[in-house]
Amino acid sequence: MGLGLISGAGKVAYDKNGDAVVKITDRKTGKVQTVHINSVHGKSYSCSSGASSKLQAYDIEEGRIKLTLLQVRARERKIERQYSGSVAPHAVVVRYKALNSRDDRLVSAYNKEVEAHNAILGQQCTAN
Repeated sequence: MGLGLISGAGKVAYDKNGDAVVKITDRKTGKVQTVHINSVHGKSYSCSSGASSKLQAYDIEEGRIKLTLLQVRARERKIERQYSGSVAPHAVVVRYKALNSRDDRLVSAYNKEVEAHNAILGQQCTAN
């Protein structure tokens, strides 16, 4: 089952702390969504251009996942607020459970991307 990630052109830039700032631009609407990906324990690394390109691809994918996860969680919170203290209709319960399941898959996918990203840092880059 796919994750249904945010689509569009992705770019990444890095701030002074080494955190990734990922921007995804929707091709149809031109709307830009931005998310920050925190760096590894505030460390800085020196990497070859090949390793840097690989890391950028992981950062963009992490950004897509994080943006999608933020949307899923906003929908979960909306249902929680709407039915706080009351029983939700069956269709809403089914939808909420589907959102929870998607949330879990997105978190798992994000963690796998981070692990792969960190493996490249450890194997192909040097900590400064």
